[in-house]
Amino acid sequence: MKKLVVTLLMIVLSFTVFSIEIETVKDIYVSLIKTYDEEKGEVIEGKEFELFFNELYNLGLYRFYRTQMIGSAEYVDRPTNVQTYLSQIYTNTEHVFDSIEEKLAFIGFLAYVQSDLSGDAITQETIRSLPAYFTTVQNYKRELENDALTYFGNVIIYSLGIVDESPYTDITRFESNTKIDDLSFYTFFGEPDETINKIISENKESLENGIKKLIDSKLSGRQLQIAIDNLSYSYITPLLKETDNQINQATQIFLEYGKRKTHIEFIRFIVYGVIILLSLFLFKKYLWISVLGIYLFEFIYILLFYNPIKDVVSSFAYGSFIITFVFIFLFIMVFRSFGKKIKFVEKACNIAIFILTLLIFFTPLYYSKDLLMEENQDFHNSIFEKQLLNDVAAYSHSPLYRSTEELVSLLGGEYTKINTFYRTSLGDFLKGLINSNILTQIQADKQSVKVQTYKEGLKINNQNNYINIPSNFSKEITNLVNFSKMQHKRINKELKHLEDTTQNIIKYSDIVFEESVKKTVTASLKKTDLTDPLMNQISTFYDVDKVDKIKLKSTNTTFGTKIITMFFLAISMFVIFNKNIMKYISVVLMYISSFISLFKPGTLEVLSQSGYPNLLSQNYSINYIFSFIMLIISTLMLISFLISKKRTLQSNSN
Repeated sequence: MKKLVVTLLMIVLSFTVFSIEIETVKDIYVSLIKTYDEEKGEVIEGKEFELFFNELYNLGLYRFYRTQMIGSAEYVDRPTNVQTYLSQIYTNTEHVFDSIEEKLAFIGFLAYVQSDLSGDAITQETIRSLPAYFTTVQNYKRELENDALTYFGNVIIYSLGIVDESPYTDITRFESNTKIDDLSFYTFFGEPDETINKIISENKESLENGIKKLIDSKLSGRQLQIAIDNLSYSYITPLLKETDNQINQATQIFLEYGKRKTHIEFIRFIVYGVIILLSLFLFKKYLWISVLGIYLFEFIYILLFYNPIKDVVSSFAYGSFIITFVFIFLFIMVFRSFGKKIKFVEKACNIAIFILTLLIFFTPLYYSKDLLMEENQDFHNSIFEKQLLNDVAAYSHSPLYRSTEELVSLLGGEYTKINTFYRTSLGDFLKGLINSNILTQIQADKQSVKVQTYKEGLKINNQNNYINIPSNFSKEITNLVNFSKMQHKRINKELKHLEDTTQNIIKYSDIVFEESVKKTVTASLKKTDLTDPLMNQISTFYDVDKVDKIKLKSTNTTFGTKIITMFFLAISMFVIFNKNIMKYISVVLMYISSFISLFKPGTLEVLSQSGYPNLLSQNYSINYIFSFIMLIISTLMLISFLISKKRTLQSNSN
């Protein structure tokens, strides 16, 4: 009951042409969900659910590579979302589906996958906003309408005596001399359908009366075909309404059987609040014990149970409050360090803590090798490789396309300005000299230039002409030179931008993708020969060493996110509470977080982008500098506390 697309679980039933088997949709849908939930942990092996998981994993790779190459920002007013990409997977696999039941079930399943990736509940909007849903439903209804028109039309022309065979024959056959131009529009090759036969049976008298009117109208040929279609439409409408009802039933099944486990982790925050309030009113003296218990429990919860993607409430709480609070405190601590009474050692500790805490967000925690594009050759067989190429180079809003278009525009502006100067401005200057009797003749070629002057035009009484004309022209020359210098700076700046963008893309590419990028960019530049002088220079932009490992910051992975969250939780508790035991326990937990960062999970879960499939890395290494920074911060926090404590004791003794 596995292997989606390749060997989908299908219930062998007697399908009717003009109705949707809702139970079949449900059975397929439930089976797909079960397979997905059981097998999604085995993406690397790809033995089960192979085709779908491969494309889903390639979707994660696409977003990961895109982020590495050009960032996660979109450059259009209506950015593409994960629904569009899931629909692309559907389009790529649609050919294997034999029935509308399979198609609807798979679309509902894609909505389920989307809800799983985002952590949100599946809704009607989730389903209906899938492009695959809209396209499939519209195509099915259009095909249904066309087939029904053919079916009804065949019954009608059978009743008119035009043909001798029909899927429904329990109808009066009239004697008529009517003819139609093309029988192919009313030739039905399928088996008799119970749904339409029932509609005909229930409306037989009305239908026969309509057929009588066709005979009485004496219509023939094309006019008769139009009349037959109009008569058929009046009986198709109920069928289409029933189809809409069946589709609605299917979406209700998707909602009912696609309900995900309700995340109730946030309830612990309510429990924490109740415990603190009770302790505050009943055991105020021992409030710190309650807080310590909550603190330790939360630390363990983060380590063992916290899911940064699915536990949205916790992620919001940690990101909005704990990390924000820590940085506010660090800023205050740095400013206080410049006070006169603060000793140098304490000042140095505070500044170092602040700098190292900032540095921790820019220092990679892991180095992955199996996420390199050259290690994922199946990506080149995916629809998402083309999407990545479009995003970086082919689409009009892609960085490389925009850069090449800007470069072509700048070169065009330079050429137009220079061409206008030499063909128009220079010509007007020479014509002005001739018209003012300063020059009589000009001859120029590659061998020589001959200029003949007119003596009368060079006498003092003609000074206004022989001075003003060159003076005005000199202004145009100055303007031209200034424009060209400025334009040259812009061209060089755009070339530098093109180089930086190209190299950042290429260093995360492999040879296959590099060639695709190069062809796309070259084709864009070759739209004009103005870029020819720059092509050799641009070709050097691809001469960049490719990365041999991909840097992953702590927040790029689920495990790293846990580590940094635990570390900041410990810092926040260290800051908030003044009791020595709370300070020491917080420092101990900081050290524990630091040592846990040295632990290497068998499979590292990498976040491609929020709402998109995660990636898995097994061939990776730990950056021990990251752990070392955490250890230094923990030690400096302890030293800073001990210095502060000593100063307080000395102050009290005095």
